[in-house]
Amino acid sequence: MSLENVRFGTQVRRIRKELNISQEKLAELAGIDRAHMGHIERGSASPTLKKIIQISTALGVDPKELFNDIKKSN
Repeated sequence: MSLENVRFGTQVRRIRKELNISQEKLAELAGIDRAHMGHIERGSASPTLKKIIQISTALGVDPKELFNDIKKSN
């Protein structure tokens, strides 16, 4: 598990919870398996660019917003 993956997943979870969307619903909206979404949020999976775009679209945010915590820490 890389620190970047953990921070990315934390950001996805934070935005998802702000929008009051369940992990299952986000996975459905993004077209990603729910178990895989859980791995992404925990930082144990490194999402592809395609998955990042699917997640950001489902959350209604610019993909760069998912990297805010990573950028600030480097």
